[in-house]
Amino acid sequence: MKIIHIVENLDKGAVENWLVNIFIESRKIRPGWEWTFYCILGKEGTLDEKVKKAGGIIIYSPVTISRKLAFLKNLRKILKTGKYDILHAHHDYLSGFYLLASTRIKFRKRFLHIHNTDKALPVGNKTLHNFLLEPFRKLGLIFSDHVIGISKNTIEEFSKVKNVSDKKFIILYYGVNFERFDIPSYRSSINAEFNLPAEAKILLYAGRMNDLKNPDFVIDVLKYILEKRDDIYALFIGQGDRQSSVKMKAEELGISDHIRVSGWHSNVPAVMKSADVFVFPRKEYPKEGLGLVVVEAQAAGLPMFITEGVVRDAIVIEELAHFNDLSDPAEWAKQISSVLDHSVPVTREEALEKMKQSVFELGRAAKNLVDIYER
Repeated sequence: MKIIHIVENLDKGAVENWLVNIFIESRKIRPGWEWTFYCILGKEGTLDEKVKKAGGIIIYSPVTISRKLAFLKNLRKILKTGKYDILHAHHDYLSGFYLLASTRIKFRKRFLHIHNTDKALPVGNKTLHNFLLEPFRKLGLIFSDHVIGISKNTIEEFSKVKNVSDKKFIILYYGVNFERFDIPSYRSSINAEFNLPAEAKILLYAGRMNDLKNPDFVIDVLKYILEKRDDIYALFIGQGDRQSSVKMKAEELGISDHIRVSGWHSNVPAVMKSADVFVFPRKEYPKEGLGLVVVEAQAAGLPMFITEGVVRDAIVIEELAHFNDLSDPAEWAKQISSVLDHSVPVTREEALEKMKQSVFELGRAAKNLVDIYER
């Protein structure tokens, strides 16, 4: 079977990392399949060598998507000459545009994959964005054989139907290599890396630092915690346009010495295994597509303080999940402090074992995707 995936490029994004891991895992199940990755940004990414080493093929678009007709013409040429069995587009609403290039070309199946609920189109103009969103959604529905969503909520948001039962729509949960979490705590080295005292309790935020993910709220929570105790430090792993506002807010409140903003980290499992609490105050609408960091936090055995912006699909270990609204950061602070002073009902070893048996286990997720292709 020949499969072509349309992605931005094979770099640091969560979608691309998941897809590359699934590709490598699927080689154990169907080693003869040929996977091609068409990168619309036309440039190399950090995961390229990993893909090539595993036998994948990468095509870099020679035409930027801003040249719309030329882009579609080139993509159509690739799709036509490649004689692919499966077309799998991973750019949410924008995939409807890519799928235009597939008209009258024979495939076994054409898949549109929805990875987010943010309803974003990279057009740079809000009026144009709002005008194009619904036509692109309809293009995706018309020109795809199936729509894959990473959670029940992503399917409902895209289809605009509650409790979707149509066979056109498929839920495929992300797969995670939980073996990466089968490591000891690196607390002393993490403390040294981020210049934290030995007795520090780490309040961890991991993910993109943007308005929807709401990292500024962590500073509000931290302020209240520090009124009662001084051993708490907030560590931010991620990048985004809220990095500077987080630092500025902490400085205004006089607590900047209790935060660390690091950008992306090469070993998130080590950081999570060394943290004490995970905080993810996502705004409640639109909801997170799934929340891969929430799945990973459970593998690390972290108590999680989250909002209803995190979908319930992501929760495997209920004992670790503490849901709160965003109305009262003082209440978050009170609950977090209480959890830090008491033992967690699930040990880290038990939590990791539960996640290895869950639907998010990488091998199981790869098999589920293979089954979808062969269906």
